[in-house]
Amino acid sequence: MSFLAKLRNIYRKKRLTVKIAWLGLDHAGKTTIIKRIMTGEFDSSTIRTLGLNVNEFSDADSGVKFISWDLGGQETFRDSLWQSYLAGSMGVIYVVDSADRSRFEEAKQELWKYVINNPQVDDIPILILANKQDLPNAASAGEVARALDLHKVVKQSYAIIPTSAKTGFNIEEGLEWLRQRILEKLALM
Repeated sequence: MSFLAKLRNIYRKKRLTVKIAWLGLDHAGKTTIIKRIMTGEFDSSTIRTLGLNVNEFSDADSGVKFISWDLGGQETFRDSLWQSYLAGSMGVIYVVDSADRSRFEEAKQELWKYVINNPQVDDIPILILANKQDLPNAASAGEVARALDLHKVVKQSYAIIPTSAKTGFNIEEGLEWLRQRILEKLALM
């Protein structure tokens, strides 16, 4: 059952809007993953996001609305957009290009600066997608976790999931983890 179908089943009688901020360096695969979720297919013609893309998945029967804020990963957009669009998010998806080891340090610095050490993100779940696992030189999720210093995370609920936007590998599983954490948080409210 898909991520949205599960949300729909649980909140059939309630109107629920779930805002998710998608972050990560440029060329990590954020937009490609979102397109795969929306269409079920890989689109090799995806161009990089300049600024932000907003995608909305909704179901008229249940009233569930899932809003994805896909924020450009270029350095010029990080200070101007990331901080603003994290406010009010119920979850963060941080995408890392696991085949680009030369940018792991930069990905770590930005994750810690804008997400882990951000008081606005203190109690929302963080899903880290180690994307591009289909490439032969891709680092494992464990290697990415070590490079990002995830062992030092103590306040937030997080998971790192190996994924591939190209093949669809583990995307639904990652979204399922995030859905469960959001529902747990809503149950406590």
